[in-house]
Amino acid sequence: MSLVTDVFTRHERPNIVVLTVDSCRFDTAALARTPNFDSLGPLRRAVTPGTFTLPSHMAFFSGYLPNVMELPHLDYYSREMRQLWRLGRAKRKARDSYHLHLEGDTLWEGFHNAGYHLLGAGGVRWFLTKTLTEGFDEFLFHGPDDYSNWFAERGPDDFVLDRPGELVRRLPSDSPWFLFVNALETHAPYNDGLNPPDPAVAEVIKRGAPIWAGRSAPMLDVDLTSTDYKVLHAAQVTALETVDARAGELFRQLSKPFIAVVCADHGESFGEDGRWGHGFASDVVSNVPMWVGAVT
Repeated sequence: MSLVTDVFTRHERPNIVVLTVDSCRFDTAALARTPNFDSLGPLRRAVTPGTFTLPSHMAFFSGYLPNVMELPHLDYYSREMRQLWRLGRAKRKARDSYHLHLEGDTLWEGFHNAGYHLLGAGGVRWFLTKTLTEGFDEFLFHGPDDYSNWFAERGPDDFVLDRPGELVRRLPSDSPWFLFVNALETHAPYNDGLNPPDPAVAEVIKRGAPIWAGRSAPMLDVDLTSTDYKVLHAAQVTALETVDARAGELFRQLSKPFIAVVCADHGESFGEDGRWGHGFASDVVSNVPMWVGAVT
């Protein structure tokens, strides 16, 4: 964790990356091979402030990242410890308890007022709304047209992390930048665009579609088995490994040093209480992975 402090010591306004891995529950990260994320810092279980994309990201952009509540409390992971940044309108804390002091009501305002260029990118449909994008200087959307079909097939062009050069080219070289990326690979239907959808996953999703987003299985007469849910969970694990590899390439191309936060906006239920998806209160929806560190 000393690398983060070292970067802030050498750079008053270091470059920042925030990457949200959509719908990724904590145990998915514990099962996946994620060498690039693990190089940032330890994987920790954090509690997210929302149960679906919109409220979670609104909280993030208001200054509330997921919070690690389990011991040991570590700097940059837990609110009881030192923070990466703090908004000026927040409750007053000792100046040595955080690095960047940001003036504004949102992270967007705070980083703008600190002289940062803000670039955002994502592919989940919520990022087609101004609610989550209006604070950026520029926002790139790459994603499927899934308004009529939640599980629309994804192609290579739907994954912004698969085009790191496009992100790097849009970042300034003469001022600090804040880069936000929402990775949709881990969101249902849990495929990465590299290969055709797995027929086994597609078949489970077709049968389970009526109960997506936490609808009641018994009431809708949908019977997904524990094996079916394991198929879906395994697909999310594989998708996270793709995100890690793609993020690793982005990290290699970005100018260094920079501070990186990787977390999920919310988790996913795979059969707990007979439910599939997110958007409802549940431990597996609330508990998400988090990594924080510096890339030098």
